[in-house]
Parts: sequence; structure tokens; C-alpha cells
Amino acid sequence: MRDIYLRFTDAEEMHKQLITAGFVEDEKQGCLYHPDISLDVIGVIAVPTEIKNTGEEKEIITFVNEPGYHANLRVMNDELDLSSLHDFVVNPKTPARVWA
Repeated sequence: MRDIYLRFTDAEEMHKQLITAGFVEDEKQGCLYHPDISLDVIGVIAVPTEIKNTGEEKEIITFVNEPGYHANLRVMNDELDLSSLHDFVVNPKTPARVWA
């Protein structure tokens, strides 16, 4: 079993690349499916960049979007060829979401 973190330009590119990698679209539920891979679509990641205390017990938090559209894979079959996704793999220091 292995976990893979992916970053695409947008949702359309993610969809296209996952179909190329062997996912199929479940038209009834409107999602992508692969029998040997769990998919966690994260989408756009917003990261806090500045926190201001206004003195009124409220804080103003400024966010910036990380570049790209993100998804995580948990691959149960280590023998799957996922080389078509190689260009989209990222290795974040602190992932926004991880598998439990």
C-alpha cells in the first residue's frame, strides 16, 4: 500500500489524468472509481498567511490559495502502473489531508 499526493492545474485536468490512469466514471453517483485505489479529492487548498487581532476578541485571518487542484490516492495494489501520473506527484512537507 502506498499514498500518493497529486497536484493538477484544475479539476478538468485531474479528471482527464485519472481516467488515463485507469479510473472509471460512475455516472450514477458522478464520481471516479478504481477498484484498487481510494481517491480523496481535496481541490483548492487555502492557507492562512496572516492573523490580525483587532482587540475585540476577533481575529482577521488572511488566506492565500496554494497553486493547483489537489487529490490524494491510497493505492492498495503496489503493482499498478501509475506512471502516467508521475508529472503530477508532489511531496508536501505537511500535507493538508492524510489517510488515517
